[in-house]
Amino acid sequence: MPRSGWFKLNIRDPESVAEHSFLTGVIAFFIGLREYGDVNEAAKACVAALFHDIYEARTLDLHKLSRRYVKVDESKVIEEQLNFDEGLVVKELIEKYSDIVKDADKIELFIQSRIYSDFNKDCEIYGKNIELRTKTGKELIKDLKNTDHKWWLDFEVLR
Repeated sequence: MPRSGWFKLNIRDPESVAEHSFLTGVIAFFIGLREYGDVNEAAKACVAALFHDIYEARTLDLHKLSRRYVKVDESKVIEEQLNFDEGLVVKELIEKYSDIVKDADKIELFIQSRIYSDFNKDCEIYGKNIELRTKTGKELIKDLKNTDHKWWLDFEVLR
């Protein structure tokens, strides 16, 4: 399922919710590792991030404009989806690591906005005014803002 907000900006083949959740999980792992200094805590933050948009499997990925007209009770959907022993563990992780997951989610949005801005400069709006909660998230976004997102192209230059 594609992330719907990008269609509004004429991104024809936007990332899927699965791709978004995966990258958010990777980012959450590294934020968690820096914040806690413990790989087990980082892994739990990663799991929380992988499940953070699970409700969208039932409600779809509604853009903010759509949410003005359609109300989704995300917590109710998650409660119903994860209403079993193992699911309750995941729900607890989502709650415990919410600051890390929210930061990772916003950082992933920033990264995508930079990539898509090559096709449509208006995409940059999603990368502006990002407020983060964790020390690591704030450091990471600062570094990302000061780094050309095409840095990796230099590796392809034959020498």
